[in-house]
Amino acid sequence: MSRARGSLSAALLLAAVAAATTWVSMLTWRGFALDSAGYLRPLLLLAVVVAGTGALARWWRLPGVVVVGLQLVLGTLVATWSLTGSPLPVGPGYADLVAAFRDAAQSANRYAPPVPARAAPIDPLLVAGGLACLVLVDLLACTIRRVPLAGLPLLAVFTVPVSMLETGIPWWVFALTAAGFLTLLFLHENEQVARWGRPLGEDALLTDPSTFEVRTGSARSSAGAIGGVATALAIVVPLAIPTLDIQLVDLGPGTGSDDEITLRNPMTDMRRDLKRDDDVPLLTVTTDDPDPRYLRISVLNRFSEEEWTSGDRDIPTDQRPDGPMPALEGVDDSVAREEHDYRVEITDAFDSTWLPTQAPVSEIDADGDWRYDEATMDFIAGDEDLDTAGLEYDMTAVELDRRPAAMLAAPSSIGAVAQEFVELPADLPPAVRQLASAVTENAPSRYEKAVVLQDWFREDGGFEYNLDVSLGNGGDDLLAFLTEGPDGREGYCEQFASAMAVMARSLGIPARVAVGFLTPDPVGPDTYEYSSFDLHSWPELFIPGAGWTPFEPTPPDRAASAPSYTDFEVGSGEDPGISTASAEPSNDAAPRPDASKVPTAEPTETAAEQEGDQAGGVPWPAVAGGVGGAALLVLLVAVPRLVRRSRGERRLDGGPEEVWAELRDTATDLGVTWPDRRSPRETRERLVGHLGTPSPEPAERPATGAHVAPGAVRALDRIVAALEQQRYARAAADPGSLRQEAETCVAALQAGATPRARRRAEWWPRSLFRRSAGTSRPTGGRTEAVHGGVVDHVG
Repeated sequence: MSRARGSLSAALLLAAVAAATTWVSMLTWRGFALDSAGYLRPLLLLAVVVAGTGALARWWRLPGVVVVGLQLVLGTLVATWSLTGSPLPVGPGYADLVAAFRDAAQSANRYAPPVPARAAPIDPLLVAGGLACLVLVDLLACTIRRVPLAGLPLLAVFTVPVSMLETGIPWWVFALTAAGFLTLLFLHENEQVARWGRPLGEDALLTDPSTFEVRTGSARSSAGAIGGVATALAIVVPLAIPTLDIQLVDLGPGTGSDDEITLRNPMTDMRRDLKRDDDVPLLTVTTDDPDPRYLRISVLNRFSEEEWTSGDRDIPTDQRPDGPMPALEGVDDSVAREEHDYRVEITDAFDSTWLPTQAPVSEIDADGDWRYDEATMDFIAGDEDLDTAGLEYDMTAVELDRRPAAMLAAPSSIGAVAQEFVELPADLPPAVRQLASAVTENAPSRYEKAVVLQDWFREDGGFEYNLDVSLGNGGDDLLAFLTEGPDGREGYCEQFASAMAVMARSLGIPARVAVGFLTPDPVGPDTYEYSSFDLHSWPELFIPGAGWTPFEPTPPDRAASAPSYTDFEVGSGEDPGISTASAEPSNDAAPRPDASKVPTAEPTETAAEQEGDQAGGVPWPAVAGGVGGAALLVLLVAVPRLVRRSRGERRLDGGPEEVWAELRDTATDLGVTWPDRRSPRETRERLVGHLGTPSPEPAERPATGAHVAPGAVRALDRIVAALEQQRYARAAADPGSLRQEAETCVAALQAGATPRARRRAEWWPRSLFRRSAGTSRPTGGRTEAVHGGVVDHVG
């Protein structure tokens, strides 16, 4: 009985440390709501339930799938009780649970963190996510005994607040989580070492002779050294890499990295300055450019339900405005171009962390810690105390001679730019997509669709420019802006640029929103002044060969003219810049959309939707919870398979020892006995009898042997020869890549196994759950092996 109690005690300790570490890491979620106790307290109770259930189930030696199932069932009951007061989600309890998740989703979408106390709590979302993390950490650390992998869900817990909140992780939370993770490593390694038996030369003062537990502290010091170095590297290494990133650990005021950058939203600044009563001069340029329009401050890449934002930026510290810039993205070498020199002088009234530049530029020279994002060619302040006030700098702008004929024949943009430039939120109103398709239905190419969209906003859609509207640029405001009626289709440049970019993305055209200045006022010879009233926003669409191309959807009473390359008859295929044909439109030209025939963006409710509303609607939170639970279960089942495949891929590109280890694990997974303490040649004789011939329709009892797979036998002989040379030769030659031979042998071993054995090896690889016996070494004679600069005397 004492042994059973000891085993249960060890299981409880490991599970408790795993659960406590996970819960401590969730303290980083406190910033999501003003009342964080509403979800942290239930998560603490769930940590106790998950740890206790898992420890008891493993003590009774239940299968891992059953352990996870029990944890999910009991955890769901406890979570339901904590959220609704009823442990069973049936009847009124189910309705309360659905309502709680629905209200939580609405609060999460409506409010930026921290969610105020007066709003419906977001506790259900965080409790459900926390339960999934607790079960996953317990599975990896305690059930399948892969403690290092448990760091992945812990990292996921950290990632959520780091990506959504402006503050970093408190240092003490990070320290406690790291200490818990190190404790998990120590407990795991202590158990593994204890299985080896009682240590030789044990000291009665240091060890307990009645047990095999290690008390010398060697496992503790080893785990502490390894984990401590890893934790230190996790903090120090990012500081040494010259790449801007989000700060992971919040060490308090004044302790941030020099690579931190706070991005202020230029759209908000533009909205404020456009609506001010007085026109304030902001900057002056001296240039040989006869038309210095579209001086860009920044671009906005990411569109969410709420607004356009700058998105993630990758800005290494060596990307500075101190000379020539990278080649123009997506611009074909055949496109003619002309360069113009600019001297920029910014007044003290223009305080921005974004550096205004022409787009594109071939060269720039600005003092200060400015850095550019190569994907957007935005210039961002690398120092929180740096801004544009009083700055002077020089740049060389590139004017591209974009021709409609070339853009009409542009290939697909798939793979040419990042996927984020075509992403739209899942809950984008369907009316927006329908409207974009209806407006551009007669435009055959993507470039023509872009021109039709621009002209529809400027002339054909009945839009008016109005600075007095209170709309933003999120999903709901976008729908209100596009809806016909007394309060719709009025806005200023922010709404026009946002709407065109979103509609372009819905048509598969990469798009983003640019913020900057439109047209300056001349104040002297080759000198122009930009003021607060010149602030403007416009969309940029990516067209292969022409690069990121500006369009102008804002009506003429604000933007007098659109870019010249958009002045052609859609559908004619003619280029007004090079064609000598008559300017009369072709009879084959696609007609422009009639505003009276374009469907309104105002959503309509179908009879089916009305009937669904009367019946109470579909319980989407419950459906989403079920789908999420199923997805989590699928993920848990797929983890061993993914880990095993990743390990195999790494080994196949390694040397003979790694390839040999992969053959050993493949045989173990397939149920083939691997002879321990045998030479490679002796092991080869055993493996040959299990080699088969790969076939599209494998037999239930496949034939095996050297006569069945002679090619695999030859590949195995080459691997054995390379392995023997590496182990025993005094100066082993490089055998080269053995990947092809290894793949041939792995395929032959799989072909020689039964379908059932192959399925078991694929989904539940035994090699992941067994301690490696190590690579066998010869036992006879005294052989000197030289490799890697180390002399190893075997025998």
